[in-house]
Amino acid sequence: MIFCINCGARNEVDAIFCLSCGQPLYRDSKGAALRTKRKRRLRWLFFAASVLVGVIVLCILSFLGSSDLSKKTAGSLTEPPQTIPAVADKALPSITDKAVLTIVGTNRTGTSEKQGSGFILTADGLAGSNYHVLKGVSHAVAACCDGRVFEIRSVEGVDLDKDLVIFQLYEKGSQYKPHNLPHVILGTSRDSTIGERIITIGSPEGLENTMSDGILSAVREYDAVRLLQITAPISPGSSGGPVFNGAGKVIGITTFQFTKGQNLNFAVAAEHIQPLLNQNLNVSLSAFQSFADKTQREQARVAASHATEAPSEKSQSVARPLTGEFAGVVHNLPANVSAGFVILVNESDGVVSGCMGVKQPLFGSGPLSGFVDGADVSFVVVSAIGKITFTGRRKQAEITGTYIVEHEGSPNEDGTFTLRRIRSEGLGPNPNTASCPTDAEMNQ
Repeated sequence: MIFCINCGARNEVDAIFCLSCGQPLYRDSKGAALRTKRKRRLRWLFFAASVLVGVIVLCILSFLGSSDLSKKTAGSLTEPPQTIPAVADKALPSITDKAVLTIVGTNRTGTSEKQGSGFILTADGLAGSNYHVLKGVSHAVAACCDGRVFEIRSVEGVDLDKDLVIFQLYEKGSQYKPHNLPHVILGTSRDSTIGERIITIGSPEGLENTMSDGILSAVREYDAVRLLQITAPISPGSSGGPVFNGAGKVIGITTFQFTKGQNLNFAVAAEHIQPLLNQNLNVSLSAFQSFADKTQREQARVAASHATEAPSEKSQSVARPLTGEFAGVVHNLPANVSAGFVILVNESDGVVSGCMGVKQPLFGSGPLSGFVDGADVSFVVVSAIGKITFTGRRKQAEITGTYIVEHEGSPNEDGTFTLRRIRSEGLGPNPNTASCPTDAEMNQ
Protein backbone atom coordinates (compact mmCIF):
# COMPACT_ATOMS: atom_id res chain seq x y z
CA MET A 1 0.00 0.00 0.00
CA ILE A 2 1.05 3.62 -0.69
CA PHE A 3 -0.14 6.54 1.52
CA CYS A 4 -0.97 9.96 0.04
CA ILE A 5 1.12 12.70 1.64
CA ASN A 6 -1.68 15.21 1.06
CA CYS A 7 -4.77 13.52 2.53
CA GLY A 8 -3.32 10.36 4.04
CA ALA A 9 -5.61 8.07 2.05
CA ARG A 10 -4.44 4.56 1.23
CA ASN A 11 -3.84 3.68 -2.41
CA GLU A 12 -2.77 0.54 -4.32
CA VAL A 13 0.88 0.00 -4.92
CA ASP A 14 0.62 0.59 -8.67
CA ALA A 15 -1.52 3.78 -8.30
CA ILE A 16 -0.06 6.96 -9.78
CA PHE A 17 -2.56 9.56 -8.34
CA CYS A 18 -4.40 9.50 -5.02
CA LEU A 19 -7.92 8.19 -5.48
CA SER A 20 -9.25 10.61 -2.78
CA CYS A 21 -7.66 13.98 -3.61
CA GLY A 22 -5.95 13.42 -6.97
CA GLN A 23 -2.47 14.27 -5.52
CA PRO A 24 0.43 12.58 -7.48
CA LEU A 25 1.79 9.87 -5.32
CA TYR A 26 5.50 10.07 -4.19
CA ARG A 27 7.90 7.09 -5.00
CA ASP A 28 11.48 6.52 -3.62
CA SER A 29 13.17 5.52 -6.97
CA LYS A 30 16.71 5.56 -5.56
CA GLY A 31 15.84 3.15 -2.77
CA ALA A 32 14.17 0.81 -5.21
CA ALA A 33 17.21 0.82 -7.48
CA LEU A 34 19.50 0.13 -4.51
CA ARG A 35 17.35 -2.76 -3.44
CA THR A 36 17.50 -4.14 -7.01
CA LYS A 37 21.31 -3.92 -7.09
CA ARG A 38 21.55 -5.71 -3.75
CA LYS A 39 19.38 -8.51 -5.02
CA ARG A 40 21.55 -8.91 -8.13
CA ARG A 41 24.77 -8.89 -6.05
CA LEU A 42 23.38 -11.57 -3.73
CA ARG A 43 22.47 -13.72 -6.74
CA TRP A 44 26.07 -13.41 -8.15
CA LEU A 45 27.63 -14.21 -4.77
CA PHE A 46 25.43 -17.25 -4.46
CA PHE A 47 26.41 -18.36 -7.98
CA ALA A 48 30.20 -17.88 -7.30
CA ALA A 49 29.97 -19.77 -4.02
CA SER A 50 28.19 -22.64 -5.77
CA VAL A 51 30.90 -22.81 -8.46
CA LEU A 52 33.70 -22.76 -5.83
CA VAL A 53 32.08 -25.55 -3.83
CA GLY A 54 31.70 -27.58 -7.02
CA VAL A 55 35.40 -27.17 -7.94
CA ILE A 56 36.53 -28.21 -4.46
CA VAL A 57 34.31 -31.30 -4.58
CA LEU A 58 35.71 -32.26 -8.04
CA CYS A 59 39.33 -31.89 -6.84
CA ILE A 60 38.70 -34.10 -3.82
CA LEU A 61 37.06 -36.77 -5.96
CA SER A 62 39.91 -36.62 -8.53
CA PHE A 63 42.61 -36.99 -5.83
CA LEU A 64 40.84 -39.96 -4.25
CA GLY A 65 40.43 -41.61 -7.65
CA SER A 66 44.09 -41.19 -8.71
CA SER A 67 45.33 -42.50 -5.36
CA ASP A 68 43.18 -45.58 -5.72
CA LEU A 69 44.41 -46.07 -9.32
CA SER A 70 48.07 -45.86 -8.28
CA LYS A 71 47.46 -48.50 -5.61
CA LYS A 72 45.82 -50.77 -8.15
CA THR A 73 48.68 -50.24 -10.66
CA ALA A 74 51.37 -50.87 -8.07
CA GLY A 75 49.65 -54.01 -6.97
CA SER A 76 49.46 -55.31 -10.54
CA LEU A 77 53.26 -55.06 -11.12
CA THR A 78 54.93 -58.26 -10.00
CA GLU A 79 58.45 -57.22 -11.23
CA PRO A 80 59.05 -53.46 -11.47
CA PRO A 81 61.43 -52.39 -14.29
CA GLN A 82 65.12 -52.28 -13.37
CA THR A 83 66.42 -48.80 -12.66
CA ILE A 84 69.91 -47.35 -12.63
CA PRO A 85 70.09 -47.38 -8.79
CA ALA A 86 69.20 -51.07 -8.93
CA VAL A 87 72.05 -51.74 -11.38
CA ALA A 88 74.42 -49.68 -9.26
CA ASP A 89 73.51 -51.62 -6.13
CA LYS A 90 74.42 -54.89 -7.82
CA ALA A 91 77.75 -53.50 -9.03
CA LEU A 92 78.60 -51.94 -5.68
CA PRO A 93 80.98 -54.72 -4.50
CA SER A 94 83.36 -53.79 -7.32
CA ILE A 95 82.74 -50.05 -7.08
CA THR A 96 83.01 -49.55 -3.34
CA ASP A 97 86.13 -51.72 -3.10
CA LYS A 98 87.76 -49.44 -5.64
CA ALA A 99 89.07 -52.16 -7.93
CA VAL A 100 89.23 -49.53 -10.68
CA LEU A 101 92.66 -48.01 -11.36
CA THR A 102 93.79 -44.52 -12.26
CA ILE A 103 96.93 -44.95 -14.38
CA VAL A 104 99.58 -42.27 -14.94
CA GLY A 105 102.52 -42.93 -17.27
CA THR A 106 105.68 -40.84 -17.54
CA ASN A 107 108.50 -40.62 -20.05
CA ARG A 108 112.22 -41.00 -19.33
CA THR A 109 112.50 -37.45 -17.98
CA GLY A 110 109.64 -38.03 -15.52
CA THR A 111 107.19 -35.80 -17.41
CA SER A 112 103.61 -37.01 -17.40
CA GLU A 113 102.90 -38.69 -20.71
CA LYS A 114 99.60 -40.58 -20.44
CA GLN A 115 96.62 -40.80 -18.10
CA GLY A 116 93.93 -43.46 -18.25
CA SER A 117 92.00 -46.10 -16.37
CA GLY A 118 92.27 -49.82 -15.64
CA PHE A 119 90.93 -52.50 -13.33
CA ILE A 120 92.33 -55.20 -11.03
CA LEU A 121 91.75 -58.78 -12.15
CA THR A 122 93.29 -60.82 -9.32
CA ALA A 123 93.96 -60.37 -5.62
CA ASP A 124 97.74 -60.28 -6.22
CA GLY A 125 97.58 -57.31 -8.59
CA LEU A 126 97.21 -58.64 -12.13
CA ALA A 127 95.36 -55.86 -13.94
CA GLY A 128 94.07 -54.86 -17.37
CA SER A 129 93.59 -51.76 -19.51
CA ASN A 130 93.88 -50.49 -23.08
CA TYR A 131 97.29 -50.83 -24.70
CA HIS A 132 97.27 -47.16 -25.76
CA VAL A 133 97.13 -46.12 -22.07
CA LEU A 134 100.66 -47.53 -21.62
CA LYS A 135 101.94 -46.91 -25.14
CA GLY A 136 105.28 -45.10 -25.19
CA VAL A 137 105.69 -44.67 -21.42
CA SER A 138 108.86 -45.78 -19.63
CA HIS A 139 107.39 -45.75 -16.13
CA ALA A 140 103.80 -46.04 -14.91
CA VAL A 141 101.94 -46.08 -11.61
CA ALA A 142 98.38 -47.02 -10.75
CA ALA A 143 96.32 -45.64 -7.88
CA CYS A 144 93.37 -47.39 -6.25
CA CYS A 145 92.14 -48.85 -2.97
CA ASP A 146 91.71 -45.69 -0.89
CA GLY A 147 94.77 -43.90 -2.23
CA ARG A 148 97.28 -46.75 -2.47
CA VAL A 149 99.76 -46.37 -5.33
CA PHE A 150 101.43 -49.29 -7.13
CA GLU A 151 104.09 -49.51 -9.80
CA ILE A 152 103.45 -51.18 -13.16
CA ARG A 153 106.64 -53.21 -13.64
CA SER A 154 105.89 -55.92 -16.20
CA VAL A 155 103.58 -56.64 -19.10
CA GLU A 156 102.02 -60.10 -18.86
CA GLY A 157 99.80 -60.19 -21.94
CA VAL A 158 99.01 -58.01 -24.95
CA ASP A 159 96.86 -57.86 -28.07
CA LEU A 160 97.83 -54.80 -30.10
CA ASP A 161 95.06 -55.30 -32.66
CA LYS A 162 92.39 -55.24 -29.95
CA ASP A 163 94.13 -52.49 -27.95
CA LEU A 164 94.34 -54.61 -24.79
CA VAL A 165 97.12 -55.18 -22.27
CA ILE A 166 97.56 -57.17 -19.05
CA PHE A 167 100.15 -56.00 -16.54
CA GLN A 168 101.38 -56.76 -13.03
CA LEU A 169 101.22 -54.33 -10.12
CA TYR A 170 104.04 -54.21 -7.56
CA GLU A 171 104.29 -52.57 -4.18
CA LYS A 172 105.95 -49.22 -4.68
CA GLY A 173 109.72 -49.39 -4.26
CA SER A 174 109.88 -53.16 -3.82
CA GLN A 175 109.95 -56.42 -5.79
CA TYR A 176 106.87 -57.79 -4.04
CA LYS A 177 103.41 -58.17 -5.48
CA PRO A 178 100.47 -56.87 -3.43
CA HIS A 179 97.95 -59.24 -1.88
CA ASN A 180 94.30 -59.24 -0.85
CA LEU A 181 93.41 -56.54 -3.36
CA PRO A 182 89.79 -56.02 -4.40
CA HIS A 183 89.21 -57.20 -7.95
CA VAL A 184 86.48 -57.31 -10.56
CA ILE A 185 84.72 -60.39 -11.94
CA LEU A 186 85.06 -60.96 -15.67
CA GLY A 187 81.88 -61.70 -17.57
CA THR A 188 81.11 -61.94 -21.27
CA SER A 189 79.23 -59.65 -23.59
CA ARG A 190 77.67 -62.66 -25.31
CA ASP A 191 75.24 -63.02 -22.41
CA SER A 192 74.12 -59.39 -22.77
CA THR A 193 71.09 -58.03 -24.63
CA ILE A 194 70.60 -54.82 -26.55
CA GLY A 195 68.98 -52.21 -24.32
CA GLU A 196 70.47 -53.67 -21.17
CA ARG A 197 71.54 -51.18 -18.50
CA ILE A 198 75.30 -50.78 -18.00
CA ILE A 199 77.67 -48.73 -15.80
CA THR A 200 81.16 -47.50 -16.65
CA ILE A 201 83.81 -46.59 -14.08
CA GLY A 202 86.94 -44.62 -14.92
CA SER A 203 88.98 -41.48 -14.39
CA PRO A 204 87.93 -39.03 -17.12
CA GLU A 205 90.23 -36.01 -17.04
CA GLY A 206 91.80 -37.53 -13.90
CA LEU A 207 88.57 -37.53 -11.86
CA GLU A 208 88.95 -40.86 -10.07
CA ASN A 209 86.14 -43.44 -9.85
CA THR A 210 83.65 -41.49 -11.94
CA MET A 211 80.52 -43.56 -12.58
CA SER A 212 78.38 -43.10 -15.70
CA ASP A 213 75.25 -45.02 -16.61
CA GLY A 214 73.68 -45.90 -19.93
CA ILE A 215 72.52 -48.81 -22.04
CA LEU A 216 74.11 -51.29 -24.43
CA SER A 217 72.82 -49.83 -27.68
CA ALA A 218 74.52 -52.18 -30.19
CA VAL A 219 77.13 -54.92 -30.64
CA ARG A 220 79.39 -54.63 -33.68
CA GLU A 221 82.08 -56.84 -35.20
CA TYR A 222 85.02 -55.12 -36.89
CA ASP A 223 88.17 -56.93 -38.08
CA ALA A 224 87.52 -59.84 -35.69
CA VAL A 225 87.06 -57.43 -32.77
CA ARG A 226 83.74 -57.44 -30.90
CA LEU A 227 82.83 -53.87 -29.98
CA LEU A 228 80.07 -52.78 -27.59
CA GLN A 229 78.36 -49.52 -28.48
CA ILE A 230 77.19 -47.86 -25.27
CA THR A 231 75.41 -44.64 -24.34
CA ALA A 232 77.32 -44.08 -21.08
CA PRO A 233 79.37 -40.89 -21.66
CA ILE A 234 83.16 -41.23 -21.70
CA SER A 235 85.97 -38.68 -21.93
CA PRO A 236 89.78 -38.66 -22.28
CA GLY A 237 91.10 -40.61 -19.30
CA SER A 238 88.19 -43.08 -19.33
CA SER A 239 90.09 -45.43 -21.65
CA GLY A 240 90.80 -48.81 -20.10
CA GLY A 241 88.04 -48.61 -17.51
CA PRO A 242 85.55 -51.46 -16.99
CA VAL A 243 81.97 -51.65 -18.26
CA PHE A 244 79.72 -53.42 -15.73
CA ASN A 245 76.45 -55.17 -16.49
CA GLY A 246 73.50 -55.37 -14.12
CA ALA A 247 75.06 -58.33 -12.28
CA GLY A 248 78.22 -56.33 -11.50
CA LYS A 249 80.41 -58.28 -13.96
CA VAL A 250 82.81 -56.67 -16.43
CA ILE A 251 81.53 -57.16 -19.99
CA GLY A 252 83.73 -54.61 -21.75
CA ILE A 253 86.72 -52.28 -21.60
CA THR A 254 86.04 -48.64 -22.46
CA THR A 255 88.20 -47.80 -25.50
CA PHE A 256 87.13 -44.90 -27.75
CA GLN A 257 84.40 -42.54 -28.86
CA PHE A 258 83.35 -40.80 -32.07
CA THR A 259 83.69 -37.13 -31.20
CA LYS A 260 81.70 -36.01 -34.27
CA GLY A 261 78.64 -37.95 -33.15
CA GLN A 262 76.46 -37.85 -30.07
CA ASN A 263 76.80 -40.63 -27.51
CA LEU A 264 78.78 -42.86 -29.88
CA ASN A 265 81.00 -44.58 -27.32
CA PHE A 266 82.64 -48.00 -27.70
CA ALA A 267 84.17 -50.70 -25.52
CA VAL A 268 86.10 -53.84 -26.46
CA ALA A 269 84.23 -56.97 -25.35
CA ALA A 270 85.61 -58.53 -22.17
CA GLU A 271 85.97 -62.00 -23.73
CA HIS A 272 88.94 -60.68 -25.75
CA ILE A 273 90.96 -60.15 -22.57
CA GLN A 274 90.56 -63.72 -21.27
CA PRO A 275 93.23 -65.32 -23.56
CA LEU A 276 95.80 -62.72 -22.47
CA LEU A 277 95.70 -64.05 -18.91
CA ASN A 278 97.58 -67.14 -20.03
CA GLN A 279 100.38 -65.48 -22.00
CA ASN A 280 102.61 -64.96 -18.93
CA LEU A 281 105.04 -62.75 -20.87
CA ASN A 282 106.69 -61.21 -17.79
CA VAL A 283 108.42 -58.55 -19.92
CA SER A 284 109.62 -55.27 -18.45
CA LEU A 285 107.77 -52.14 -19.46
CA SER A 286 110.76 -50.74 -21.38
CA ALA A 287 111.41 -53.99 -23.30
CA PHE A 288 107.72 -54.21 -24.12
CA GLN A 289 107.69 -50.68 -25.55
CA SER A 290 110.55 -51.53 -27.90
CA PHE A 291 108.74 -54.61 -29.19
CA ALA A 292 105.38 -52.86 -29.53
CA ASP A 293 106.86 -49.91 -31.45
CA LYS A 294 108.64 -52.18 -33.90
CA THR A 295 105.60 -54.36 -34.37
CA GLN A 296 103.33 -51.41 -35.12
CA ARG A 297 105.82 -49.90 -37.53
CA GLU A 298 106.05 -53.20 -39.36
CA GLN A 299 102.26 -53.56 -39.46
CA ALA A 300 101.94 -50.03 -40.86
CA ARG A 301 104.60 -50.72 -43.47
CA VAL A 302 102.92 -53.95 -44.56
CA ALA A 303 99.49 -52.31 -44.68
CA ALA A 304 100.80 -49.42 -46.79
CA SER A 305 102.79 -51.64 -49.11
CA HIS A 306 101.26 -53.02 -52.29
CA ALA A 307 104.43 -54.56 -53.66
CA THR A 308 104.12 -57.96 -55.33
CA GLU A 309 107.75 -58.89 -55.77
CA ALA A 310 109.12 -62.13 -54.34
CA PRO A 311 110.35 -62.07 -50.72
CA SER A 312 113.92 -60.88 -50.31
CA GLU A 313 116.71 -63.14 -49.11
CA LYS A 314 116.63 -61.36 -45.73
CA SER A 315 112.94 -61.94 -45.22
CA GLN A 316 113.30 -65.58 -46.22
CA SER A 317 116.05 -66.04 -43.66
CA VAL A 318 113.82 -64.95 -40.73
CA ALA A 319 110.48 -66.31 -41.91
CA ARG A 320 110.83 -69.53 -39.92
CA PRO A 321 109.28 -69.35 -36.41
CA LEU A 322 111.68 -69.15 -33.49
CA THR A 323 110.63 -72.56 -32.21
CA GLY A 324 112.95 -75.33 -31.07
CA GLU A 325 116.02 -75.96 -28.93
CA PHE A 326 118.96 -73.53 -29.13
CA ALA A 327 122.36 -74.06 -27.48
CA GLY A 328 125.32 -71.73 -27.19
CA VAL A 329 127.67 -69.73 -25.00
CA VAL A 330 127.02 -66.80 -22.66
CA HIS A 331 129.93 -64.57 -21.61
CA ASN A 332 129.86 -62.40 -18.45
CA LEU A 333 131.96 -59.30 -19.23
CA PRO A 334 132.67 -57.99 -15.67
CA ALA A 335 133.85 -61.42 -14.48
CA ASN A 336 135.30 -62.40 -17.88
CA VAL A 337 133.69 -65.83 -17.47
CA SER A 338 131.87 -67.93 -20.09
CA ALA A 339 129.41 -70.79 -19.70
CA GLY A 340 127.22 -72.99 -21.84
CA PHE A 341 123.47 -72.43 -21.89
CA VAL A 342 120.41 -73.66 -23.73
CA ILE A 343 116.89 -72.35 -24.43
CA LEU A 344 113.82 -74.39 -25.37
CA VAL A 345 111.19 -72.10 -26.87
CA ASN A 346 107.97 -71.78 -28.88
CA GLU A 347 106.95 -68.78 -31.00
CA SER A 348 103.34 -67.89 -31.79
CA ASP A 349 102.52 -64.67 -33.68
CA GLY A 350 105.75 -63.04 -32.52
CA VAL A 351 105.35 -64.05 -28.87
CA VAL A 352 108.01 -66.36 -27.42
CA SER A 353 107.77 -68.55 -24.29
CA GLY A 354 109.90 -71.34 -22.92
CA CYS A 355 112.77 -72.21 -20.55
CA MET A 356 116.46 -71.41 -20.20
CA GLY A 357 119.15 -73.45 -18.48
CA VAL A 358 122.69 -72.26 -17.63
CA LYS A 359 125.74 -74.35 -16.76
CA GLN A 360 128.33 -73.42 -14.13
CA PRO A 361 130.26 -71.24 -13.44
CA LEU A 362 127.35 -68.88 -14.33
CA PHE A 363 123.75 -69.01 -13.16
CA GLY A 364 120.33 -67.79 -14.33
CA SER A 365 118.12 -70.77 -15.21
CA GLY A 366 114.36 -70.21 -15.27
CA PRO A 367 111.21 -69.48 -17.34
CA LEU A 368 111.59 -67.37 -20.48
CA SER A 369 109.25 -65.00 -22.33
CA GLY A 370 109.74 -62.47 -25.07
CA PHE A 371 109.06 -61.20 -28.59
CA VAL A 372 110.28 -61.67 -32.15
CA ASP A 373 110.06 -58.83 -34.65
CA GLY A 374 111.59 -59.88 -37.95
CA ALA A 375 115.28 -60.42 -37.25
CA ASP A 376 115.09 -58.79 -33.81
CA VAL A 377 114.75 -61.06 -30.79
CA SER A 378 114.26 -60.05 -27.15
CA PHE A 379 113.40 -62.23 -24.19
CA VAL A 380 113.48 -62.08 -20.41
CA VAL A 381 114.39 -64.83 -17.96
CA VAL A 382 113.28 -64.61 -14.32
CA SER A 383 115.77 -66.58 -12.24
CA ALA A 384 117.01 -66.92 -8.69
CA ILE A 385 119.81 -64.41 -9.35
CA GLY A 386 117.49 -61.74 -10.78
CA LYS A 387 115.92 -60.71 -14.06
CA ILE A 388 118.02 -61.26 -17.22
CA THR A 389 117.08 -59.36 -20.39
CA PHE A 390 118.47 -60.67 -23.70
CA THR A 391 118.45 -58.54 -26.86
CA GLY A 392 119.79 -59.86 -30.15
CA ARG A 393 119.34 -60.57 -33.85
CA ARG A 394 119.00 -63.83 -35.67
CA LYS A 395 120.34 -64.89 -39.01
CA GLN A 396 119.01 -68.17 -40.26
CA ALA A 397 119.49 -70.61 -37.32
CA GLU A 398 121.79 -68.40 -35.22
CA ILE A 399 121.06 -65.67 -32.65
CA THR A 400 123.70 -63.27 -31.29
CA GLY A 401 123.40 -60.31 -28.96
CA THR A 402 123.87 -58.89 -25.46
CA TYR A 403 122.22 -59.31 -22.06
CA ILE A 404 121.83 -57.45 -18.76
CA VAL A 405 121.35 -59.02 -15.32
CA GLU A 406 119.40 -56.89 -12.83
CA HIS A 407 120.35 -57.77 -9.22
CA GLU A 408 118.30 -56.37 -6.35
CA GLY A 409 120.68 -54.40 -4.13
CA SER A 410 123.75 -55.13 -6.31
CA PRO A 411 125.26 -53.58 -9.47
CA ASN A 412 123.89 -54.88 -12.73
CA GLU A 413 126.00 -57.22 -14.87
CA ASP A 414 126.14 -57.48 -18.65
CA GLY A 415 127.59 -59.71 -21.32
CA THR A 416 127.23 -61.27 -24.75
CA PHE A 417 125.65 -64.47 -26.02
CA THR A 418 125.52 -66.72 -29.07
CA LEU A 419 122.86 -69.36 -29.77
CA ARG A 420 122.31 -71.84 -32.56
CA ARG A 421 119.31 -74.06 -33.27
CA ILE A 422 120.09 -77.72 -32.62
CA ARG A 423 116.56 -79.11 -32.73
CA SER A 424 113.34 -77.86 -34.34
CA GLU A 425 110.98 -79.15 -31.64
CA GLY A 426 110.01 -76.76 -28.82
CA LEU A 427 107.96 -77.21 -25.66
CA GLY A 428 104.64 -77.77 -27.42
CA PRO A 429 101.67 -75.47 -27.99
CA ASN A 430 100.96 -74.82 -24.27
CA PRO A 431 104.32 -74.96 -22.47
CA ASN A 432 104.36 -75.32 -18.71
CA THR A 433 107.06 -72.83 -17.73
CA ALA A 434 106.58 -73.74 -14.06
CA SER A 435 108.54 -76.94 -14.76
CA CYS A 436 111.60 -75.14 -16.15
CA PRO A 437 114.90 -76.41 -14.70
CA THR A 438 116.62 -74.58 -11.86
CA ASP A 439 120.35 -73.85 -11.59
CA ALA A 440 120.72 -76.76 -9.17
CA GLU A 441 119.02 -79.15 -11.59
CA MET A 442 121.17 -77.97 -14.50
CA ASN A 443 124.38 -78.70 -12.57
CA GLN A 444 123.60 -82.03 -10.91
